[in-house]
Amino acid sequence: MSALAITLTTGLALGAVYALVGAAVATVAVATRTLHLAIGQLLVAGVLVHLVLSVEAITGMGPLGATVVAVAVGAATSAVLVPALLRRLPPGLHVLVGLAVAGAVIEAVVARTLGTRTVRPAPVLDLPPLGTLEPAVTAALLLGLPAAALLGAAVRWSRWGRQLRLVGGSARAAELAGVAPLRVTTTAFAVAGGVTVLAGLLIAPVTFAGVSQGAGLTVRGVAAAALLGRGGPAWALPAGLVLGLAEASAQSVWPAPGGDVAVALVVIAVLVLRGPDVHRARGRAW
Repeated sequence: MSALAITLTTGLALGAVYALVGAAVATVAVATRTLHLAIGQLLVAGVLVHLVLSVEAITGMGPLGATVVAVAVGAATSAVLVPALLRRLPPGLHVLVGLAVAGAVIEAVVARTLGTRTVRPAPVLDLPPLGTLEPAVTAALLLGLPAAALLGAAVRWSRWGRQLRLVGGSARAAELAGVAPLRVTTTAFAVAGGVTVLAGLLIAPVTFAGVSQGAGLTVRGVAAAALLGRGGPAWALPAGLVLGLAEASAQSVWPAPGGDVAVALVVIAVLVLRGPDVHRARGRAW
């Protein structure tokens, strides 16, 4: 496989994961009109939990069991943010501030308990090499793209998705329709947390994941969710692929900082060209 082909497939793999994280961010945004700013820290925490349970064999748990536990931990941690933090914010404190604080707390806890190591676990799927394509890249493509598309379809067409949109539009209207806003937002956060940990387990073997990468992964997830300015998880799929291809292409030319610079340039370009449209979801502010 040529260098160009490897760059493209790696970019698509990264893009699939960014799309998955972006779909998780957008799912929360649909229900709460809020961006999940603790998403990167949840991703890293889940990867490190998986590492401790499987690689270091503290519990004797295999990779599959460790994956299930790590995803469950991510879902539970994200869901707990709703009753434990968001409903107890002082009056006048914006919910985005609360989520940013939550991300910092998660990052500090992970750093203290699991260390600041940068880790690279085994791929989630044990696939044979496809030519010169690494199994981790193949796994990210085979799992990341369908998972992002499935989440987008669920929010767009399922009964749960309709409830998310109803609560996001008006919590009072949702209550009058017999829908419990707290339950709906909690499930949105839980799904986002679990999906994000899965994304982390897909991306960690392709690149690196550690406590110091949490903020960068949050930026990429939020960018994938908001890049096209449409406000739905389905739009995170093409946006994530754009980010992944831009990052992989830039890294092949400028190995160390090229990826971060490319992602920043894409986001800045969209902000300049699209303006206020990027900050709105289906004609309404997030």
